Amino acid sequence: MAATISMLDRTVSALGPDDRRRFDRMYEFVKSEAVVLPPPAMENWIAAAFKYLAPTREGILEAIRRQPIIHVLARATGQATLFNAIRSQRPIEAKDATDLEQEIEAARAKCSFCRPLEQTPANTFGRIGEKKTCANVAAYDGYHGLVIFEDHSPLRFRHGEFKPDEVADMIATSRAWAEKCHAEDPQARFFFLMWNCLWKAGASIIHGHAQMTVGRKFHYGKVERLRRDAIAYQRQSGADYFADLVAIHESLGLAVRWGSVTALAHLVPAKEREIILVADRFESPDLPQAIWRALKVYAAEDVKSYNLAVYMPPLGKPDPDWRGFPVLVHLVDRGDPAAKTADVGAMEMYASAVVSSDPFALAEAMKKSA
Repeated sequence: MAATISMLDRTVSALGPDDRRRFDRMYEFVKSEAVVLPPPAMENWIAAAFKYLAPTREGILEAIRRQPIIHVLARATGQATLFNAIRSQRPIEAKDATDLEQEIEAARAKCSFCRPLEQTPANTFGRIGEKKTCANVAAYDGYHGLVIFEDHSPLRFRHGEFKPDEVADMIATSRAWAEKCHAEDPQARFFFLMWNCLWKAGASIIHGHAQMTVGRKFHYGKVERLRRDAIAYQRQSGADYFADLVAIHESLGLAVRWGSVTALAHLVPAKEREIILVADRFESPDLPQAIWRALKVYAAEDVKSYNLAVYMPPLGKPDPDWRGFPVLVHLVDRGDPAAKTADVGAMEMYASAVVSSDPFALAEAMKKSA
């Protein structure tokens, strides 16, 4: 039987002694059961709304009455995730019937990113590649720019014409932009690259684009928090946090090697279908291919909207405070763009992430990726 998140206790129990010690120093988890007792008047609605849970009416009702919950905590970082697969089938009443492809195409006529030289601002040092970059008109930080993709549709990753070369170009362009910032202000060292695909992921403009910032004095809070947590983990355990992160996911069957890059189906995802790519450096020739493969996994899983974020050490000469910190590329599914409800609520903001997708199923999809 294939492993699932609901069977995490059995999977962990089957680990060898070294892998089990590594798991226990990095994670803990608890398995519980939510008992839900619907009145008879609700049963027909439940049977219709959750019809994919079981082949029979009684099976559906029993699945609702007793719901297995897995809560996983990463000890070093405090990140935690609650898993309940039934939530993926819960009915969403607030949905927009608009055809997504048609909506994207309709925005083309008035799209400022289709005419960047006329309708986007430049940074102080100009643009990279004539029209590939621009400044953000409402900046996050002192240096905030965009990589504007050649094609208007952000959904090209779902189609065969999307190639790894396009990802490589985005990486090279963003790095060239960051180096311009650093040359202009040597204190601007903390480079952050992000890609918000569609409004569900926070994009305000439909046209495909990535965003770049370079901070001064210290890195962005969550990147800096991870650096400090990794140092504390090493001091406490004597082990390298990032090496253990990869090794644990490998021992659980949640990791895939794509060249020199390791892809993890994250055990404590921030939201649905989180993939973390671990690379030794941003300029790794295998990184664009790995990002492209991750996006092809998303396409196969029918993901339409996602966030991508890159954590990396600061620009300039090697900083001893960041020794051993790799490049981490996070990708996470942000849900159906037609759903008007947000996928992040008070639980995610202030408690634990609540996730319905199974990282073990995601890992299987990653292993099948060509």
